[in-house]
Amino acid sequence: SAGIDDIKPTIIKEFSQLIIKPLLHIFNLSFTQGSVPGAMKKANVNPVFKGSDPTSLGNYRPISVLPVFAKNLEKLMYNRVYSYLTENKVL
Repeated sequence: SAGIDDIKPTIIKEFSQLIIKPLLHIFNLSFTQGSVPGAMKKANVNPVFKGSDPTSLGNYRPISVLPVFAKNLEKLMYNRVYSYLTENKVL
């Protein structure tokens, strides 16, 4: 589903050839500078009812819907860290 930027994954797939170069540049900058762009840090947080008493705040859990680009960056970082840890036999 779309995050706070209201961009759906299907749109990204459809226009991937047009956005790949600028997106790659942003992701590479994020890796080299060690920071994440502020727009990728924002999320829609929705309370989801767990059960029991609906008037108790403890019966809700927050679900964060991140922007699609943030999910992609997170997956790339995960793959890099996991690869490093397995190659160096840390795991």
